[in-house]
Amino acid sequence: MLPIFFSSAAPGWLALLGLAVPLAIYLWNRRPGRVVRVGSVRWLAAAANQRLRSLRPEQLLLFLLRAAVLGLLALALAEPVQELPRPPRRGQVLLAPGVTATALAPVRDVLDSLRRQGYELRQLFARRPLGAPVAWAAVGLGDTTQAVARLAMDTVLAPAPNLWNTVQLATDSLPGRPVVVVTSLDVSSFRGTRPALPAAVRWLPLPPPDSSRWPVAAWQPHPDSMVVLLATGSESAVTYQKVRLRRPAVGQMLPSRWGGSEIQLTTQQELVVTESGRRRRLPLLTRAPRWQLSYDAAHAASARVLAAALRALAPVLPLRPRFSSSPALPAAPDSLDWLFWLRDAPLPARWANAPGLRTWQEASTAAKGTATWFRPAGSGTALALARLDTVAAGGTTTLWLTAAGRPLLSWQAPGRYHLHTRLDAAWSSLADSPELPALLLPLVLPETSPAFQPDSRQLPLAQLHSPVAAAAGVLSSAGPTRPLAPWLVLGAGLLFALERLLAARRNARPTSPANPLSP
Repeated sequence: MLPIFFSSAAPGWLALLGLAVPLAIYLWNRRPGRVVRVGSVRWLAAAANQRLRSLRPEQLLLFLLRAAVLGLLALALAEPVQELPRPPRRGQVLLAPGVTATALAPVRDVLDSLRRQGYELRQLFARRPLGAPVAWAAVGLGDTTQAVARLAMDTVLAPAPNLWNTVQLATDSLPGRPVVVVTSLDVSSFRGTRPALPAAVRWLPLPPPDSSRWPVAAWQPHPDSMVVLLATGSESAVTYQKVRLRRPAVGQMLPSRWGGSEIQLTTQQELVVTESGRRRRLPLLTRAPRWQLSYDAAHAASARVLAAALRALAPVLPLRPRFSSSPALPAAPDSLDWLFWLRDAPLPARWANAPGLRTWQEASTAAKGTATWFRPAGSGTALALARLDTVAAGGTTTLWLTAAGRPLLSWQAPGRYHLHTRLDAAWSSLADSPELPALLLPLVLPETSPAFQPDSRQLPLAQLHSPVAAAAGVLSSAGPTRPLAPWLVLGAGLLFALERLLAARRNARPTSPANPLSP
């Protein structure tokens, strides 16, 4: 039998005291006796004693019906619910992209407990959210004697996935199922604002690696030498260090491991970095980049903030850029690497179509939109956005996502950035945020695509729903329930109708006159 629980037991017990009312009325209700004519009073005492000895309850059925009505209403007031059997839906363990079987060693016991509970093992991918179920033997659990395929890896220049969106799409494909996401807490894998994920999603974070260093950029100051910009990350900050070494031949590996990464010189102008099963290109710079900021009077406030942020991050770049800011029109496009176009006028075609030129634009004066907020990855501070435009261009990638799910910064190939607000205090609190240079740094680095932004800072656990506890019982969720109060009220109504029917029939029954007793 399915278990029944009472949500409000105390009011129900108090309501049951109402049964004392019909019981008292039933016991103390004295019907007037009939007048009986007798021929002699000598039989009166004996007749009275006989009647007292034969006194018995009357209208018992009506009393029981009335008591049942009150009892059902009291039970309905207690709000009983019945727990239904859980649907046959198996829980899912989702492995984030780049997670290898070796990296799962610290959480092996928890995964084995989930396997015994019937959870399925799946992989998440950057290009497609959810893969087919994978045998547990692929990670060394369960029946390891069977021949199974190894875990698939996105290894061909795959960008770091945005786990917020990837997990949201995966849970949409698995409605109603408990989901456990196994991933590292690298900030680079959590871009934008956290979406509203189902309550059944739990996170199983992997411990950070011993080494949290990764190469950011490389340049060649002399024909026989090379400088690599190496970043070292922690939960609170990222520091940078320049490492000088001799330039290897084409096709050779750099003579060291760089924080768990391998670097190979593939061409005269490009390196390939392999880390966590993924590969990315790293251009080999030979000259300092040139930046130009051009603005009009309407965007002067944003220009001051943007210029200050760019000058703040310039010292950590591989080569200090040649930066100029002016209300005048920029120079020829073939001499620029970055053009920050802070004007209401559209970007001219000669700069929009210039090969190798990356551009930055912000919302125009005529833009209108609703207010919202934005929380950078790895930060506990939310930035208010007073004005946000709703311009939506096709073929764009959202890099910064607001809390309302709208793009704050979008990117369009080959290198067009559009900020949907302004770096102006009247538009957003980005203008006063000390994190603005850190937000801009991954964008101005010489990467082929902003989708890959290496960063080994660890996301705080508070920004996740709740980590998975070691005990398997924490992962179990209550099954569906069915309220019984409506059915109890319906039953009380039917019994009340039956009671009224019986009472009306009894009152309508004619009383036959008593025959006088003869002496």
